[in-house]
Amino acid sequence: MKKKEIELKKFEDEYMIKVKGGKYKPSFANELKEVFDIEVCKYPTTQKMWLEVMENNPSEFKGDDRPVETVSWWEALEYCNRLSEKYGLELVYELSKSSEGILMIKELGRKIVSPDKANFKNTEGFRLPTEVEWEWFASGGQKAIEQGTFKYIYSGSNNIDEVAWYYENIGKFDDASTQDVGLKNSNQLGLYDCSGNVWEWCYDTIEFDENGDYKNIKNGNFYIYKAFDLSNTYRR
Repeated sequence: MKKKEIELKKFEDEYMIKVKGGKYKPSFANELKEVFDIEVCKYPTTQKMWLEVMENNPSEFKGDDRPVETVSWWEALEYCNRLSEKYGLELVYELSKSSEGILMIKELGRKIVSPDKANFKNTEGFRLPTEVEWEWFASGGQKAIEQGTFKYIYSGSNNIDEVAWYYENIGKFDDASTQDVGLKNSNQLGLYDCSGNVWEWCYDTIEFDENGDYKNIKNGNFYIYKAFDLSNTYRR
């Protein structure tokens, strides 16, 4: 094996979970959606992971094992590309800093397509999950369906304190901060912090202004007050 292949295997063993695909009806759709087999990072991206790739740490609440925050959608795409480059994978996103707002998708075979025509199944490198993918794996995927636990309110439990950091179990808002990843229980797939701690970016655009500034942020909002804001289907 080549050096980058060995390093990628080590990264996958430490951080990644293989998620079996399937069909389900998301909370935001009226019809079944299909998710293909994917690999998902078991934790939100930590500050240590971000720093190793991006060589900066924009986070307000510092800590190697805390999730990185204060990151824009475009910066998250750039991180994915740099991570792909680090491990010798074909980049997914064609980003143009000179033409902000223009984004193309690189499929295998160096085929470059517009986002509305992209088939992410044909990509190789690291990327943000789609909204359909996020709700699938946050809810526990096929494993949760088979267990009868797919409709849990939170990611992995109906008991919020078992799986999520939020206002009432962190402390007063003025004194609160993010927490190290992986301290609460995982969900059915072995994924941590899909509810609570920090917001998580998805690839899809749900609401946006003329500049495309507002992108879809899925559950995991650190700045929340109410427990129901952390549910797998609550959409901002």
